[in-house]
Amino acid sequence: MKHREFVYVGEAVPELNEQEHAAFLFNFQKSILLSLEKRRLLTELQRERCITALEKQYAKAIQKSPNK
Repeated sequence: MKHREFVYVGEAVPELNEQEHAAFLFNFQKSILLSLEKRRLLTELQRERCITALEKQYAKAIQKSPNK
């Protein structure tokens, strides 16, 4: 298969502040966990524990953010 490179030529990419970045990352990680559970690679209990740990990390990120 031939290697192809893509170059973004659209508008400037918007800047994300720390809170938006943390929220995006939290939701992305949460969706991965839900996908793993759906594929039966995680149990419901494992997913819940992981989401609890992610929520703690997210809360810390929000507290550290200067843009409250």
